[in-house]
Amino acid sequence: MASSFSVSVVTPEEEIWTGRAELVIARSPEGEFGIMNAHVPFLAALVPGLVTVVSGGSRSSYIVPGGFLEASGSQDDYHVIVLADDADEAGDIDAGEAKRRIAEAQRAKEEDVEQRAEAGMRAAMAGTQLGRD
Repeated sequence: MASSFSVSVVTPEEEIWTGRAELVIARSPEGEFGIMNAHVPFLAALVPGLVTVVSGGSRSSYIVPGGFLEASGSQDDYHVIVLADDADEAGDIDAGEAKRRIAEAQRAKEEDVEQRAEAGMRAAMAGTQLGRD
């Protein structure tokens, strides 16, 4: 059996899960990844999807719209912290609702990226026009 490490899943409002686990699975823009004890130090942005914590014989999954995962420490003091924008236990909702929430979070992130790009373009254009005056 794999050795366990400290895990915390938190949102800005509350601690969702804390304890010892053997595996944490999450998704970043580069794809799905798993963290086990003594993994190299790791920092990843999370995309909308599931974060799964495997602890003993149990598996808990949380729907997150985004956030960050940080993993670090020595083998004897290894820890993973998931700071999610929000989190709902996947077992509390049905699969259709989970898919809907993930798709909604993905759309919101895409809209945010588009709005930021447009604001950046407008700022650049305004700066260019100021230089001509």
